[in-house]
Amino acid sequence: MITKNLLRITGGAMLSCGVALSAMAQEGEPVYGGTLDVGFISDVRTLNPLQSTQWTERQILFLMFDRLVDMNPDFSLRPGLAKSWEFEDGGKRVVLHLEEGVSFHDGTPFNAEAVKWNLDTRLDPDAGSSQRKQLEAVIESVEVVDEHTVAINMVEPYPPLLALFADRAGLMASPAAAETYGEDVGMHPVGTGPFKFEEWTRGSELSVVRNEEFWQEGMPYLDRVEFNNIASNVIGIQRMTIGEIDFIGHLTPLDTKLADASPDIKLVQSDGGQWYSLQMNYGQEPYDNHELRKAIAYGIDRDRINEILWEGQGTVSNGFTPEGLWWTPSGLPDYSYDPDKARQILKDAGLEGTTLSLASPSGDALRRFSELVKENLDQIGLDVQLAPVPQSEYYAKTVSGEINFTPMRWTQRADPDGLIQYLFSSEGTANSTGYSNEQVDAWIDEARTTSDQAVREDLYQKVQVQIVEDLPYIPVGFATEFSALRTEVHGYTPMPDLIPRFRYLWLSEE
Repeated sequence: MITKNLLRITGGAMLSCGVALSAMAQEGEPVYGGTLDVGFISDVRTLNPLQSTQWTERQILFLMFDRLVDMNPDFSLRPGLAKSWEFEDGGKRVVLHLEEGVSFHDGTPFNAEAVKWNLDTRLDPDAGSSQRKQLEAVIESVEVVDEHTVAINMVEPYPPLLALFADRAGLMASPAAAETYGEDVGMHPVGTGPFKFEEWTRGSELSVVRNEEFWQEGMPYLDRVEFNNIASNVIGIQRMTIGEIDFIGHLTPLDTKLADASPDIKLVQSDGGQWYSLQMNYGQEPYDNHELRKAIAYGIDRDRINEILWEGQGTVSNGFTPEGLWWTPSGLPDYSYDPDKARQILKDAGLEGTTLSLASPSGDALRRFSELVKENLDQIGLDVQLAPVPQSEYYAKTVSGEINFTPMRWTQRADPDGLIQYLFSSEGTANSTGYSNEQVDAWIDEARTTSDQAVREDLYQKVQVQIVEDLPYIPVGFATEFSALRTEVHGYTPMPDLIPRFRYLWLSEE
């Protein structure tokens, strides 16, 4: 039974926005009204898309902001705020033709000038955008052609640019709001999306409300989405069983047991899971020692972690790309569990008894992961001390260098450059390991400037083999994850980046 008094059925409308039409249509015609309550373990720090770094922020940002380019559930790209585009000058220039009649939530127009401001601000060193390093090596200049046409001139051909615009770098924010609120714009987000910002109480809840002037006809269906901070997924599921919460994502198989017992909850498995690994500061003692990293790689019982953390439903891997993608590698170095070999490596290198401080984030999955890793590494002769850290702080502390050894997880991007360059290039925006290999840099730079997929595939094969040999990250595997929805929630389609697209959901007792 629906417990929210805001739910009202006022009629149906077919989806007009083109995402997973066939999958959503199977659930019947969408209806309007109601509040969707989302439970999540929050590490939200800002709602400014130009500054955002936290992974969980995107599920909120994608409600309030539209991207220049959108993404389908198969990783293929489709129009967003840019309704069409073409490449010119041998691939060094892309011309975007923008949707007309679109306004930001503050009433100011979305146009070519707004796109130029968004991209120029991201490129400005003084603006401190989290996406600057991604873009500055690619974009030479942004040019307003006319009110609804913008051209991006690139340093050299860069085929992954559109895939980049399907993520944070393509989220378009209001220039007027930035001028009005200045450094506080992260607390006053203004986009063109189907929902407008309403209220945010840090550490508790955040709400967005329907944008009545949204440019895509008939959208959205919900009146409101509320994000509720939960202490753990187990508590979230308990709240879901009594109707307080409608949706929780990123559940492990262990988390689903309580949900599976409730007739009011349905579980949807993601097509792919997050990549789990151990990350080390590549230039910091003792993690700069390759023998230590190699011993850790052989000392991790990935199969046991899979059994305990994911009930055997995950995928153990020596790499960081799942099966089934065109850049999935073969012939990677094998680090199958071999504690005797790990002990011998430590003994030969004089590293027995080395004390390591391993971050233990407060979120359920990463905390469990850290505990299992400690058990393994203590058994091979290391002394691992768990260092508790709030989930909301652990990534920022890793980036700042306060944390040198930590569990980490990432999702895939629509193009391999979006993760491989991001994490492993010396100039990568999220290269928080300090990893640097001139040959890897050269291969990455070559792969990101050619449109020949066979050439790119060969280069990414070499890149991935070398990275797994160097071990700035210790790969563990890919989780099996689920989303839990109350039965009145409809229209949900899992996405390959694992970011829920709440803008397409609706509520109905049917």
